[in-house]
Parts: sequence; C-alpha cells; structure tokens
Amino acid sequence: MPSTDQQPDVTLPATSGDDDGLPELTVRVLDRAECLALLGTAQIGQLVFTYQAMPDVLPVNVALADDVLLIPFADGSTIERAARNTVVAFHVDKIDEATHLGWSVTVVGRSFELREGDSLAGRQVNRPRAWMPGRHDRMLAVALERVTGRYLEPTVK
Repeated sequence: MPSTDQQPDVTLPATSGDDDGLPELTVRVLDRAECLALLGTAQIGQLVFTYQAMPDVLPVNVALADDVLLIPFADGSTIERAARNTVVAFHVDKIDEATHLGWSVTVVGRSFELREGDSLAGRQVNRPRAWMPGRHDRMLAVALERVTGRYLEPTVK
C-alpha cells in the first residue's frame, strides 16, 4: 500500500551564536502529491541498493510515469546485477547551499525490468535519456511504495 511519512512540521531555530544571516527555517513534511510533483521535475538522482551485502549508491537519470520511476541501464551494469528485482530507494533533492532552502524527496519500492513494448496502466512510456555515455537499452522501473519528502522554507512569523 502506498504511504507517505506523516511527521509534523518542525521549526528549526536560527543558528545560535552565529550571525550568518540565515533565516529561521521550517521543515514542512510534504504529502504524496507534493512529493510526486517535485519528483516529476527530477532528471538525475541517486539510486540506493545493496550490492555484495553492502549499501551502494549510483547517480542515475530518472523519469516519473504514474506511480513508477523509470531508470535506463545497460547490459552488464551494476543495476542489472544488483538493483533489479529487489527493494531499492531513490533520492533527489534541490537545496540552495547559501540559504539552506529547498526540498528533498525519497522513495522506496520494489524494482523490476520494464521490457520493450511493456506499458504502465495501458500506456506507453517515454524513456529518460541516460546521462552516462554508452548504450542504455534496458529500463529499470521502481514501484513507489513509500514516498517521503521535506521542504525547508523560511519561518513565517
């Protein structure tokens, strides 16, 4: 069953003792619809999986189609050997380093290979373009089972 983390919003005080000019921040928990809207703008993020009994992370291109992430991969790649038919996570964020404002979305779900001619919910899907050189003819799909997100914004007083 799809879920979204429902922790309450939290206000973070401005850094104590430092006058770094940063505003007081509120961390707002995003609902599933907000997370999916932000996720839909992402082109590159981090795929998290287990490889040889150790956690691993790869930067990957991604596209969102309904409630499924699409990630291109190549024959013989680490994704083929480790991330297919397992539970994986995907993380993307856009945070301004100067102001600390921005957002973060993480999803967890079971991955599977989407084969040529397969459709999602009866429709064909657009394949994201791989950012790494070489052929990426295969497609990893990740069902979005758990979706969480946070938005860091200035506190309104």
